[in-house]
Amino acid sequence: QTLNITFLIYLLVITVTLCLLAVLEVKWSGITLEEWWRNEQFWLIGGTSAHIAAVLQGLLKVIAGIEISFTLTTKAATEGEDDDFADLYVVKWTSLMIPPLTIMMVNLIAIAVGIARTVYSSNPQWSKLLGGVFFSTWVLVHLYPFAK
Repeated sequence: QTLNITFLIYLLVITVTLCLLAVLEVKWSGITLEEWWRNEQFWLIGGTSAHIAAVLQGLLKVIAGIEISFTLTTKAATEGEDDDFADLYVVKWTSLMIPPLTIMMVNLIAIAVGIARTVYSSNPQWSKLLGGVFFSTWVLVHLYPFAK
């Protein structure tokens, strides 16, 4: 079976549209492409972890009257000095890491299952594999700093 040309054109249109949006954002904001990419990664990681936790915290406050307090800290400008709050800057395991890790694992498993299903199928659908692998890879590339 051949690749479905309509699906490939659709995939190309989506990809080109995303690229054009990125170019417009970079042009209008006056930042570099690397800064824009880091911001995109930050928002995906934050949107899959901290934002969900903030919504749950708000619901707990409104529904149950439970207040959760936390302290914001800033990183010291110099790393050579003794810092009383140095242990706060160390990355530690928290429940906020579960959603992004789950998303990463689901995408990795989806790529493996998609490849296996296509390769071992009597009627392989390469266009579905191409689309699925493309978008799963897109998500994984955004979550790369988190995996590091």
